[in-house]
Order: sequence, then structure tokens, then C-alpha cells
Amino acid sequence: MREINLLVIHCADTPDGRPNTILDVDSWHRQRGWARSWKYRQNWHPELTSIGYHYFISIDGLVHPGRSMAEIGAHAIGYNSHSLGICMCGTHKFTANQWLSLRDTVINLQEKFPGIKIVGHRDLPNVAKECPGFDVATWLAAGMVPEKDHLL
Repeated sequence: MREINLLVIHCADTPDGRPNTILDVDSWHRQRGWARSWKYRQNWHPELTSIGYHYFISIDGLVHPGRSMAEIGAHAIGYNSHSLGICMCGTHKFTANQWLSLRDTVINLQEKFPGIKIVGHRDLPNVAKECPGFDVATWLAAGMVPEKDHLL
């Protein structure tokens, strides 16, 4: 298993509430020329050929596995080798179920990787977009409770 010390939270940059799927994200990543290694695909969701994230949280709150934790992601240039990526469907506002699933996923990963640092994609250097559409540090400081402005 590779060393993992960073968790990067993303948004899909899609209209809030639109029910995109992990297959949609996989298609977008394939169009960008990304590809998963056959070594991992053959044993972990072979239908996902290009997804860059390790988890995708759809608007119903279901957490869909993307890449396996052993597989290097394609979600944060310069940080992929030692990080995991979670993507929330939407941009700025997310359903209560999505927020609960994000909280539960983060807590589970904190238990698995004690001391893991949690950031938003936009908190990393050289990221020019507002991803995710909420401040991860503020969400963490509030006990992983979203601000009302970010609740769909």
C-alpha cells in the first residue's frame, strides 16, 4: 500500500442538484485523456476506465468507489502520489445526504489514516478554480456541519 497523508475534496463543477453519475465523470476524464492502469482496473471496477477520484458522492448521498486506495489518483497535480480524492456531485450546494456521506467518508478515512490532512482542491497551490464551492477548513471547524448557504 502506498503512503497516504492527504485527502483532497473536490466538486464535479456541475449544476447543483443535477444527478450526474460516476460514469459521467469517468467519461469526462476519458475525454481529457486520463486512463487507469489495467493492473488496478482488472480487479477494481473495470467499467471505470479513466476516473481520477477515489470516491464520488452522488446527489442521493451514495458513495461510489472510483479508483482503489492503492491506485494513484488523477485529481490533484503534484499531490496524487500520496493523496485520496473525493468528488461531490454539484458545485456550491449539496444535499443533506451528500453532506452526511462526506462526513462519514472523511471520518472513516481519518480512522484508517490517522493524521491525514484534509483540504479542498482550491487550497492547493496553483489551483485557479473554486473547487469545491465551499471552504473545507470552515466545514471541518464547524464539526463537519455545512453552512446553510451550501445546503440544497
